[in-house]
Amino acid sequence: MKKERTRLSRNNLLFLAGGILIGFSLSLIPNLLQTATAPTVTGPQSTVAKFDLPSFAPFGGSNSAQINLVEFGDYQCPFCARFFLLTEPQVLQNYANGGKLKFYFLDLTVIGADSLTLAQGAWCANEQGEYYQYHDYVFSHQGTENSGWGNASKVKSFVGNVSGLDPQKFGSCLDSGKYQSRVSQLTQLAENITATGTQTIFVGNSEIGYIKIVGAQPYSVYQQVIDSQLQLVKGK
Repeated sequence: MKKERTRLSRNNLLFLAGGILIGFSLSLIPNLLQTATAPTVTGPQSTVAKFDLPSFAPFGGSNSAQINLVEFGDYQCPFCARFFLLTEPQVLQNYANGGKLKFYFLDLTVIGADSLTLAQGAWCANEQGEYYQYHDYVFSHQGTENSGWGNASKVKSFVGNVSGLDPQKFGSCLDSGKYQSRVSQLTQLAENITATGTQTIFVGNSEIGYIKIVGAQPYSVYQQVIDSQLQLVKGK
């Protein structure tokens, strides 16, 4: 009887151990899936970066605004599109439209060849004063990464839907490749200030410095950082 109880005890232990291992393995699945689909999310960082914005960069908001929100993004980036749809409207309404903040979108082309084409298209649109109209249309109609929706032929076709753009002038500009170096310059700027993935956002100005926000963050995070930077500017 003692031997039989010993065997049962061992079997129970093996069964229990196996259950623990299976449960532990199953608990990892959501984390693995999240790792495969979500961007790196670190939130606001206390480290302050200092850099000067290029003079050619267009912005949304009032010229008298004292701080900037600078988004380094890729027109193929799905998290940039999500920011555009969910968070950017609140930032514009509550800060840019009220004269508190300038909004910039600058290129960080990291996803594929079409990212470069789409980014050059923005600067061709800028020649006609429609940089942010193009920006808004592209993010509103974004396709799947590297599926061909952003190649030169498709871009020249869909710009006919962007209000204010002359498609023929746009097409000639895009075919020339004249803004390829500008896009590379902006991507290099982003990398120099440790923006290596999309999207990365900086809030501040060249005097007080910029706080970096990485990944898909809720509006409340931007609100906190913007308010703290505005308070810092007021104290200067």
